[in-house]
Amino acid sequence: MSEPKENKSQTKAQRHEKRRQEEQANRRSMALYTLVGIVVVVAAAAMIVWNTGILQRSLTAVEVDGTKYTAADVELYFNSAYNSTVNQYYMTPFDTSSSTKNQVYDQETGESWYDHLMTQAMTNLKNDTVLAAKANAEGYTLSEDAQQDLDDFLKQLDTAWLSQYRSRDAYIRTNYGSFMTYDRLVELASMQILASDYLQSQVSTVTHSEEDYETYYTENADSLDTYTYTQFAFQAYVPTTDEEGNTIEMTDEEKSAALEEAKTEQKALAEELQSKLEAGEDPQALAEEYADQLYSSVVSRNLVGSELSSAYSEWMMDSSRVAGDITLAEYDSTSAYIYYVVRFEGRQLDDTPTADVRHILVAAEQDEDATEPTQEQYDAAYAKAEELLNEWKAGEATEDSFAALAEENSADPGSASKGGLISSVSTADSYVDTFTNWALDPSRQPGDTGIVQNTGSSTKGWHIMYYVSANDPIWKQTVSTALQNQDYENTINAATEGVTLTQGIGMSFVSAR
Repeated sequence: MSEPKENKSQTKAQRHEKRRQEEQANRRSMALYTLVGIVVVVAAAAMIVWNTGILQRSLTAVEVDGTKYTAADVELYFNSAYNSTVNQYYMTPFDTSSSTKNQVYDQETGESWYDHLMTQAMTNLKNDTVLAAKANAEGYTLSEDAQQDLDDFLKQLDTAWLSQYRSRDAYIRTNYGSFMTYDRLVELASMQILASDYLQSQVSTVTHSEEDYETYYTENADSLDTYTYTQFAFQAYVPTTDEEGNTIEMTDEEKSAALEEAKTEQKALAEELQSKLEAGEDPQALAEEYADQLYSSVVSRNLVGSELSSAYSEWMMDSSRVAGDITLAEYDSTSAYIYYVVRFEGRQLDDTPTADVRHILVAAEQDEDATEPTQEQYDAAYAKAEELLNEWKAGEATEDSFAALAEENSADPGSASKGGLISSVSTADSYVDTFTNWALDPSRQPGDTGIVQNTGSSTKGWHIMYYVSANDPIWKQTVSTALQNQDYENTINAATEGVTLTQGIGMSFVSAR
């Protein structure tokens, strides 16, 4: 039997509606797929543009009084501030494995290390821009030394990459920013060197009177005076490895408990030594008695106030301090705790001149694993030193010829490149006594030579000495440096007064370290 006509009509309508809905769904899907495709293409294009560095090298990130700089330029200055900070500290004050944006520089303000370093970068960029512009406007040309610095830098760019990098550009991107180019780096380096050299030329014309020195000393006597003192230090810490070098696993609670135990033990030793010192026992004898337990010790050391440990500097600088006073000071260095037993022996403005000398270190050969050369090895080194000194005397016998001899023969790499020159030798230095005593002998005259033994440093042997001249005492050199720093600051402030620095959209492309 056939179906009623009405039912057939409804079935046909339903099929039509179903097809309509399917076609509509297909059109929506096609539109969606097309949209997604467009988004993917745009994202890919943006990534390509980003990777080429076009945005980082073209959009203005900072404008200094009309001169525009890109994100790549700003990164160079930021990285310079970053590296300078890392190299300045014995222990880097922030975690180099984490972003500086996530690390707090100032707990009170909440300023991050990124903000702090970026402020330095912006200041340096502004100063270099203004000073270089003034130099160019005045027709200033680089000094011989500055030109040499620039030439050396350009030479470095052409050779430093050869051993570790596939190209010069790869070396530049790794060390000066992902989007830095050779040409732009040379432009910025030239500007920096010109600005620095011009600034130096301006400051070098400033002179200071004796009254300026005396005024500065009066205002800063605590940091400029020389202090004589004896110090013993005991350190409480928790070792992180055992005698075999294996890591010791400890919880924070266990570390804290171990440190407190070590502090109790070391403080008791410090108090014990303090009592003996107060009873009049000889400091040198105490240093020898506690040698295996001491972290460090110095007996009757001279040091200017600015270099005293913050653990006891305030105590030392107290105007009521008298010779023989003794204290026990504590210092918390986070990972360790130090107890200082300190005896004050005197304070004065040291007017003793420092000395400039040149030297040639002749190293004594030393057997492997030996802690000291044999007498025969010392004798062989002395014979070599005599031979070199006689060679110098047989020639021109001038300071320049001595410097040339030092460059070729000295075993001290730190001074050899400077012709063996050691400036401003004083009793506060850590040179071996034979070296210091010869240099500071009051009878010494320019051109004097001699040979003194070195048994107290890592490279043992003999120093061939050449006396250059007396120099200002340490306190006056310190004041000279401080006044010169003020001159630099005043010169920069005068040059940059009214100069504006504005940030542009390009700052959003500066990568953070």
